[in-house]
Amino acid sequence: MRDPEAFLDLDWGRTPRHRVGADPSAFADVFSLDAVDRLISSFARLPAFRLVRNGTPVDPARYTRSARLGGQTVSGVGDPVKVWEEFRTGATIVLQGLQRYWPPLARFCRALELELTYPVQANAYVTPAGAQGLAVHYDTHDVFVLQVAGSKEWELFAPVFVDPLASQPWAQHKTADTGPPVLSVDLQAGDSLYVPRGFLHSARAQKQLSAHVTIGVLAETRHDVLREVIALAADDLAFRATLGPGFAHDEQAFAKEVDATIGDLRRWLDTVDADAVAATIARRFWSSRRPLMDGHLAQLLALDSIADSTVLRRRPGSICHAYLEGDALVVILGDRRLRMPASLAPALRRVAAGNAFALATLGDLMDESSRLVLARRLVREGLVEIVAVG
Repeated sequence: MRDPEAFLDLDWGRTPRHRVGADPSAFADVFSLDAVDRLISSFARLPAFRLVRNGTPVDPARYTRSARLGGQTVSGVGDPVKVWEEFRTGATIVLQGLQRYWPPLARFCRALELELTYPVQANAYVTPAGAQGLAVHYDTHDVFVLQVAGSKEWELFAPVFVDPLASQPWAQHKTADTGPPVLSVDLQAGDSLYVPRGFLHSARAQKQLSAHVTIGVLAETRHDVLREVIALAADDLAFRATLGPGFAHDEQAFAKEVDATIGDLRRWLDTVDADAVAATIARRFWSSRRPLMDGHLAQLLALDSIADSTVLRRRPGSICHAYLEGDALVVILGDRRLRMPASLAPALRRVAAGNAFALATLGDLMDESSRLVLARRLVREGLVEIVAVG
């Protein structure tokens, strides 16, 4: 696969790419068969997992049950014995939304999100030897496939739609309708595969079990920008005027009214503040990323020990998007916003850089008591973590 910059410039959204891995255990730090066993054997529950056999979902009644939790009945709980029996007889285990509850993949996805500024999701597919999970299909988002264990044969076919987002997602197609594959590859453990949105694809396990993770990248489009702009038109009273009574009786007369409305829209578009639209869309992305708070309890317990000698750093995967609003500094930390004095902007920039630092090194920007207040607040909020008390 090309280097990252060349890949994004030349291949992204256009060309499937297969990258041969040098190490079969290359993805063990983000997911493994042990992780599958742990998740299925603990408290797997619909819809966080499901089973699929030859492209058809397995009836959940075959592998789930109800359980009592906190005095309440919880349905859709995986029955490990039944799950493994279905797997033994050819069913694929699908673990969905792993970025929400499996910390290594949550961190992996967050790193991609911070780089691409697109939402990223992760699913895992564990297929027994010789079986097939999903039928030929396409996704409306770009996908990276990480082969975790075993091997799987993939076939990719050219898109059948110019824009898959304009069509029904997860459309099923007969293999006979796809034409010859544009890429056939036997994905081995440690390999990765990039599948642009819209490319039809299917995969089949070979002589051994296969486990792979799909990283879905939910890219924004120019149409998303236009929807944001048009939504602003609702605030203009001229566009909220009702159509004339009986407008549908005379289509030619109605066409004149439509033409006049389009003309009004053209003139209105010249008044739209592009900077404001860009800020709205960008800030919506940052504010929709949930904080990654692994190990936060230990951080809270160490708050009182923070001193000038304490070594801190920005928590890996944390969200920090700041902007000035009047005389205030607004800091988006995922699902929360902090308002601070604008004078703290230089200190926040230094903290957000991500390098470990002793609290005392902020001495050129603020006094000791202010440094302690800021450090404790940012640790509580999950932006900063304590590396060493000192």
